[in-house]
Amino acid sequence: MSVRLITTVLTLILPASGAVAQMETHSAGRALAEQFASGIDVNSDGTITFEELNNATDEAFASVDTDGDGSATFAEMRDWKYGFGELATFQGRDARFTTSIAIVFDIFDRDNDGLVTLEEHQTGIVNSSQYADTDEDGVLTFEEYYEGFIYNIAMRNVFVE
Repeated sequence: MSVRLITTVLTLILPASGAVAQMETHSAGRALAEQFASGIDVNSDGTITFEELNNATDEAFASVDTDGDGSATFAEMRDWKYGFGELATFQGRDARFTTSIAIVFDIFDRDNDGLVTLEEHQTGIVNSSQYADTDEDGVLTFEEYYEGFIYNIAMRNVFVE
């Protein structure tokens, strides 16, 4: 999937009411995104290399694929224990969360078979990383990760008014 297609899809799904604005610094969603970024940045240099992201992607996919069959269903992705679902429920935003996850799932499910394989997941992460890397230096600053990584964009659609 091209970066242009991802950009088009994201433009269509994000409401014009400011969902593209940065999450509030002290919001629970921002705190969770910061934890993700820190966990991915294994050498603690303040940037996320594509290698670090690929390593984290494989681990994340294994935790999404709860039945261990090598592919993730929409339900597995929606119910991922690290995926903001509990926060969405707590804040009464289940419908927005489900819609945002469905869009991410559809972007990652490249062959439209209703399953996301590890390879599809990796491809989605690479494409998202390239989109987020606005200065094209081959690494993501934490700010690039927060602002441009597809999952974070989708979660802003859930949590930012």
